[in-house]
Amino acid sequence: MVKRYPFILTILIVFNFLIHGHAQGTSDASATGISRSFNPAISVNSLFYGMGSSKNEPLYSQTGLTQGLHYQEIELTMTANVDVYLKSLVAVSASEQDGIGLEEAYITTLRMPIPATIRGGQMLNTFGQHNLHHLHHFAFADYPLILDQVFGPDLNEVSVEAAYLMPTSWYMDAIAGFLNGDNPILFNSSKPADFAYLFHLDNLWDIADEYTIRLGGTFLSGQRGLYHFDDFSSVGSDTSSILSTVWGLDFHLKWKPLQRGRYRSLTLQGEYIHADLKFNESSSGPLHGYFIQLLGQFNIRWWLQCRYDWYNQSKDLNRFFPVPGMASNNIHQDLTSNRFSFVFGYVPTEFSAFRLQYNYIKVNGETESQIIVQVNVTIGSHPAHKY
Repeated sequence: MVKRYPFILTILIVFNFLIHGHAQGTSDASATGISRSFNPAISVNSLFYGMGSSKNEPLYSQTGLTQGLHYQEIELTMTANVDVYLKSLVAVSASEQDGIGLEEAYITTLRMPIPATIRGGQMLNTFGQHNLHHLHHFAFADYPLILDQVFGPDLNEVSVEAAYLMPTSWYMDAIAGFLNGDNPILFNSSKPADFAYLFHLDNLWDIADEYTIRLGGTFLSGQRGLYHFDDFSSVGSDTSSILSTVWGLDFHLKWKPLQRGRYRSLTLQGEYIHADLKFNESSSGPLHGYFIQLLGQFNIRWWLQCRYDWYNQSKDLNRFFPVPGMASNNIHQDLTSNRFSFVFGYVPTEFSAFRLQYNYIKVNGETESQIIVQVNVTIGSHPAHKY
């Protein structure tokens, strides 16, 4: 029994330290207003890819993918509840194309004495559904063409959005947003007081036990600057008479069986986006297009996916929106692009995915074929993805 005394004494000392140490930490936090606890959910996602093309220079280089082996993006994400009233998310990413930068840093209200949920900070804005996804959550290795062309490639601004759940028999979410207007392609006015405004309506129905359908619409408007089509250098200072207007429609149809939901699922989704510029009393020709994609899970780990992209850009907008290099010699004609994409995916767990993707691209009669292999790996505790 004597030999056990040192061991029992050690246990008692450690237990006493933990109890008093925790009480002291709590007391210090209450007395000073400073908490020493830092325990967010932290994850790191790594995206790597290799691409081969039928052309030495890709027709559509705006997608950011180039031939050879590359890392596409490394993203560090931290999320936690600040207190019972707020939660926060911070995401920092690094890519070969853009270097290191802040992707998102925003707070969301949880329990506030107001009927709406407020989200504010640097964030991916609620335009349609696809724009809310981070790159590692994409079903394909690249952005839809129309999002790349209009937003270059996403709408991600310092902004405030207020969401109100409408009192309807189905899910209807109404969102109003106030944006800084910094998007380099769509806005970026020379006047700091020129902001952008967003309105979004989201509807979701359970049409059966195994089927859900989601329909939404978005309107976005703000002042913009004058830019060349090639290097986006300013060619004017008076931008008060130029207004960027964008509206879009989105849908999402999902089937997931009740009995074998882990092994089978089918998703059909798409978006249509229409953009134009208003000069005083006149309007430009449109930049409009859509993408539609079908995602089929035929086994617990295996996926087959296909996507079709199309957009048309009026020649009036060639000096304001990106033009592929092969078409930049003739900016006095309309620009039409379309793309077929097919993916064979192996997804062992929620932390890893392997994709083999084929793209067939056509831009004003010029064609290109691409083969892309992508590896997607996440370590750490990651928050749930968007629906």
